[in-house]
Amino acid sequence: MSLLSRIKRLILPIFLLIWLFFIALATVIYTPWTYQVNCYWNLRCEQLGLTAVHNRSLELASFFRHQLANLPSPPWSSKEIQHLTEVRGLYDQLFWLFIIITLIMIFDLLMAKSLKIYQGYAMLSRNLMFGLLLALLVISPFFKFFWMEIFHPLVFNNQLWLTDPRDISWYLMPRNYFLWVIFFLFCSTLLLNQALITWLTQRQK
Repeated sequence: MSLLSRIKRLILPIFLLIWLFFIALATVIYTPWTYQVNCYWNLRCEQLGLTAVHNRSLELASFFRHQLANLPSPPWSSKEIQHLTEVRGLYDQLFWLFIIITLIMIFDLLMAKSLKIYQGYAMLSRNLMFGLLLALLVISPFFKFFWMEIFHPLVFNNQLWLTDPRDISWYLMPRNYFLWVIFFLFCSTLLLNQALITWLTQRQK
């Protein structure tokens, strides 16, 4: 096996995993449905009001899609607007990474002129995703500690992410919201990965 083939075997399954994950992520961040679904077992929504939940979730999805330049203040607090602007910046970086990975895979497919090798990449990607899903299940009882003490301090260099009842985010996105959304993203990515493997397998017949 050549050095280039080894590098591709190491990197492309990870690229494929990120690519599939972003597809699942886009259904969450660019649409309002997760906030509204979460309200069925999120008692804070009753305090905010269902009409406000509907309107604020539409605003947030539009903001992440760049169809809304800024979240209105009020009702959004200046602190959370600043934080959500940082979050949108991270999502934008992931979007451009998705585009770059798409171009890399298209170029690789044009050079290889075969889908067969991507069946192996997809299987490795699926195994990685399955491992991440198991890791999530392991840390889920300690999710509060992970989310508050590890993830946020690692990603953000401020504490603007800390919310209170003066913030819309406190009502729309309690901690359990993020746990079930991450679980949804991991499961969706795993299903997309398996669907890709099935499709590639059928193409080889």
